[in-house]
Amino acid sequence: MKYVKMLGLAAVAAAALMAFVGASTASATVLCKTAGTSEGTTCPANQAYPAGTSIHAVNSGITKLTTEFLNIECEESTVEGSTNNEGSATETVTGAISILTFSKCNCEVVVLKKGTLEVHWTANTNNGTLTSSGAEVTAQCTVPLIGKVHCIYATSATNLGTATGGAEATMDISSADIPRLATSSLCDKTANWDATYKVTSPKPLFIAGHT
Repeated sequence: MKYVKMLGLAAVAAAALMAFVGASTASATVLCKTAGTSEGTTCPANQAYPAGTSIHAVNSGITKLTTEFLNIECEESTVEGSTNNEGSATETVTGAISILTFSKCNCEVVVLKKGTLEVHWTANTNNGTLTSSGAEVTAQCTVPLIGKVHCIYATSATNLGTATGGAEATMDISSADIPRLATSSLCDKTANWDATYKVTSPKPLFIAGHT
């Protein structure tokens, strides 16, 4: 079960970072060097982060993946990716995760696929919501009286939580439901992932509706 939780956590983390770098045509979003005007609607001229911007984030506190049988916890996690475009009034910023790691965990956690992330600007704020797709994490935990349990969790347009813009932006993954793939029947159909990531680069980072 711990392995399962960690898997969910990895998927969430990937989703979180990708959310900042994400791909979406459903709503306009750009990443901005300063707070957007008109309640976050517009990123000022020449203040949008360009394509190729590297985004790096590390967890703050324990990253947790909760299941019915066991909780997976990791002390360290890193997410990194680069943007494919700047974004505009008609498209969001897109990208893929290049680095996704989980360490010092109470289960064996392995990232199989890093996936992609989307960020959707939240009207009248400098924040956004996060969505992850294609992230796949496997966890193997030892369960008392049962033995080793192996679970795989994957994201598919999975809602992760909130990206909060600021001098040091954060990604808050709150009870994100990460669905499992066909593995052990002991694995929960979904695992709840909770974690907070601090964006160490770039700084500052705000989310706006468009340039």
